[in-house]
Amino acid sequence: MPRLTTDPDALARARRRNRAETAITLAALAGLAAAIGYLAAGDQGVTFGLAFAGAALVFSAVPADTLFRQGLGAMPLSPFQAPGLHAMVAALSARAGLPAPPRLWLLPQRPLQAVAAGTSAEPGIGVTRSLVEALPPRELAAVLAHEICHIRHGDLFVMRLATIAATATRAMAQAGLIVALFAGLGAIGAHPLLPVLLMVSPIAADLLTLSLSRSREFLADAGAAELTGDPAALASALARLERIQGDDFERLASRAPYWLRWFRTHPTVAQRIRALAALAVPTPHPAAPWQPAWQVAPALPPRRLRGRAPWSR
Repeated sequence: MPRLTTDPDALARARRRNRAETAITLAALAGLAAAIGYLAAGDQGVTFGLAFAGAALVFSAVPADTLFRQGLGAMPLSPFQAPGLHAMVAALSARAGLPAPPRLWLLPQRPLQAVAAGTSAEPGIGVTRSLVEALPPRELAAVLAHEICHIRHGDLFVMRLATIAATATRAMAQAGLIVALFAGLGAIGAHPLLPVLLMVSPIAADLLTLSLSRSREFLADAGAAELTGDPAALASALARLERIQGDDFERLASRAPYWLRWFRTHPTVAQRIRALAALAVPTPHPAAPWQPAWQVAPALPPRRLRGRAPWSR
């Protein structure tokens, strides 16, 4: 049976489209933050916004070790504990051109989940035991490739920058509303639309940030299809994860207006599978040459260790 691999032309088009969407969204977020800062406090508001963004970028860069260990209660996975996972990450990281494979962490949460976090210089990937046990090696490799592409594409920095811009917009809008409230009707009369803009701008900034997150998910899916050469593997993993644990947001959205999906951080599974199908072309090759190396069963720490872990208490 022909195997699905990526169409280079379709992949290039998807990359250009997603990068253009990212540039436009980041420009809109920066412009919105600057405009609200100017309306709220003039030139001083713009200066404050720039200073806030610079300081936030410096202090919000948390290494993966600190975030996973202290923030999420995760434990590191050594090559001895999880040889199969480390083989996958090493092969995919080499294909992605990363200087070194990201460190692997075992998350204590119950849902089937994988997440990339940290900084571009010190990234990490966390997985839950349930995810590793539920997915066959081919699909697990596709999920790990998706997270590695988040690191390769700089999404850890891009999303942090977008969040900072949205936070700055929200802070300056709240400050502007307080000033307008205490200044009385005179200040509102000078700028009739100022109160409306100050109230609407935080919602607009959040929607732009969520839109950017969904766009970067599509780009990471395309990158994962490129690294594995098998978009069907990621599509199969997404469908399997939805069957096992469902999607509460999607069940709610099915009975709600369509615009409620604007508040999603990820596209729907159906949208992602359709996008992956658009990248796929049949090929007679039965499998990628590195796939047999991934048949090693992931040797995670024994379950009894979880009873002594801090999060179990």
